Amino acid sequence: TPVVLHQFTVPLAEEVRTVRGLDQINSWSSVGRSIGVIRFKQGTDMDVAYREVRDRVQRARLLFPDDVDRVFIRKEDASGIPVAVLGLAIDPSLTDPYNLIKREILQPLERIDGVANVRADGLEEKEIIIELDRQRAESHGLNIYDLAMNLGSDNFSMASGNVRDAGRKFILRSVATYRSVEELENRPVTPHLRLKDIAQIRYEEAEKRYSVRVNSRPAVAAVVFKEGEANTVEVSRQIKAVFEELKQNPRLSGLYMESLFNQGEVVEESLRTLVQGGLIGGSFAALVLFVFLRRFRLTAIITLSIPLSLLMALVVMFFGGESLNILTILGLMIGVGMLVDNSIVVAENIHRHHKDGLSRRDACVRGAGEIALAITMATLTTIVVFVPVALVEGQGQFFLMRLALPISVSLV
Repeated sequence: TPVVLHQFTVPLAEEVRTVRGLDQINSWSSVGRSIGVIRFKQGTDMDVAYREVRDRVQRARLLFPDDVDRVFIRKEDASGIPVAVLGLAIDPSLTDPYNLIKREILQPLERIDGVANVRADGLEEKEIIIELDRQRAESHGLNIYDLAMNLGSDNFSMASGNVRDAGRKFILRSVATYRSVEELENRPVTPHLRLKDIAQIRYEEAEKRYSVRVNSRPAVAAVVFKEGEANTVEVSRQIKAVFEELKQNPRLSGLYMESLFNQGEVVEESLRTLVQGGLIGGSFAALVLFVFLRRFRLTAIITLSIPLSLLMALVVMFFGGESLNILTILGLMIGVGMLVDNSIVVAENIHRHHKDGLSRRDACVRGAGEIALAITMATLTTIVVFVPVALVEGQGQFFLMRLALPISVSLV
C-alpha cells in the first residue's frame, strides 16, 4: 500500500487539513482504495464544512493518477450508529436483484431529507470472473501480466473529438464493449488461440466471505445512516413511511422485507419512559406533601409550581434551538425533585403567618419576604454548580449543557 499512501492519501490529507473547524483526520490505505475520516469541532456548520471538503477534494484530484475511478464524500453522524436497518430477503428466482434493490429501495431511501448514506450489506454486483489456467497460458508462451493489461483496456467508451459537415457538428465517440459472455470467450488471444481455450469465464457475484440472513433466508441488509444535525425521530419516521410504501410496490413482490431496527422507536420509547417516571415522581411528591401538610389547597399550590417551572424551561429551550431528547428530559426529571424544595419552605411560612391572623395578601407578602434572601441564595448555589459547564470543551460540553440548561432554567 505505499503507492496508495503517497499518491492518494497524503495529497488528499494535505488539501483537507486547511478546512475550517477541523478537529481530527484519520486515514487508512489499502490495496486499491484510500479511506479518510474527518471530524470537526463542536458547533461547526456542517453544511459549510461539507462544501469546503468537496472543494478540497476536487483540488486533490488534480494530483491523483489518471486511473482513479471515483471519490465518494459522505456526511455521517459521528456516533456511527445506523438510524435504521432493513432486512430484504431475496427470492432465488430473481435474475437481477442488484439493480432492482438499488433502483427501487436504496435510491428512495437516499432521497429522504437527513439521510447521509445507505449501505447495502450482502448486495454484490455481478462481475466478469476470468480464471486463467496458468499452465495452458505458459505453454502457449503468453505473459499473464500483459494479457491482464490487454483485457483491462478492452472495455472502454471515450470521446474522440468532432466532425463538421455542411454546417453541422457531429460528436465522435469510440466505444468498445462486450455484449455477452460468449463474445468475451471468443476473444482472440493469438491468431490461433481464443480466451476460452486458456480460461474459464463466468458472469456472477464475486465470492463472499460473509453471510446476511433474515428469518433464515439469504438476504440483504439496508443500513441507513443519518446526517449529524438531522433529527433522529423525524428521519426514522420518514424511513418508516417510505418502507411502508415499498411494501406496496408490485415490482418488489419477490422480496420479503422486514424492519430489523429503528433508532427513532428506541428514542421515543426512552422518552416515554422518562416522562412516565417524571409523572410518577411528581405524583408521589404531591402525595407526600399532602400527608405532612394535611391541606389540599396548599398541596395543590406547591405541586403546580412543578409544571409551571418545567413549562418555562421548555420555552427557553425552544427559543434556544434545543430539542427534546434523552439528556434534556433527564435534566427536567432531575429538576422535578429540586423544584418542590423552595415551594415547601415559602408556602409553609406563608401558611404560618395566615394562621397567626394575617390576611392572605399580607401573609403572602411577609411570608415570602422574610425568607426571600435565603431562598434566592439557596437556589443560586445549586445553579452555580452548572456554570463551569460552559468552560468545558469538546463533546463533554455538548452533553453537560443539555443536562444543565433545563435544571438551571426551571430552578430560576
